[in-house]
Amino acid sequence: MEKREKATFREILTLFWTFLKIGLFTFGGGYAMIPMIEKELVEKKGWITSDEISDMVAIAEATPGPIAVNTATFVGYKKGGFWGSFFSTLGLVIPSFVVIIVISVFLSYVSGNVWVESAFKGIRAGVVALVINAGIKMSGQVEKAVATVILTVAAFALATFTGVDVVWIIIAGGLFGVIYQSVAARKSKKAKEEDENK
Repeated sequence: MEKREKATFREILTLFWTFLKIGLFTFGGGYAMIPMIEKELVEKKGWITSDEISDMVAIAEATPGPIAVNTATFVGYKKGGFWGSFFSTLGLVIPSFVVIIVISVFLSYVSGNVWVESAFKGIRAGVVALVINAGIKMSGQVEKAVATVILTVAAFALATFTGVDVVWIIIAGGLFGVIYQSVAARKSKKAKEEDENK
């Protein structure tokens, strides 16, 4: 296994500050945070690639925990080991923790207030736009094969129009991916052997 260099205090602080910004300025959680995560980690910092973001979303969906937290933990560990993952995750969750505490204290005083209700309606609309944006960006990274398009449409239909649990859809998608890639690899190997025998 490759030996990991010990992260400096400055690197740990950079990880903490980066994920604090992501946690502070993104709303809607989960998929709504993906565009900001991608902009900060892929475009600005170059810490991970777009493919790794897609892989992390897939892993986060198949494992316990929110997407953003899993991403912070993964990137933090990759860049700074244990303490990198600890402070990246801490930076990400602090804003949400503080906001939830403040809301829990004041919500009883403002619940039913027409201005607060209107603000929440506007925030919900903005979150929908962020989730759609994340979906469009991620769809550009999916292999454009007939099988994957069919799987995507089938998964969407099952999740949207039936009572099938999303966990089963994820498991089925993972199994399909393994089988599909195995068959594709065998075909490729067979074709290569036939070319060599010609």
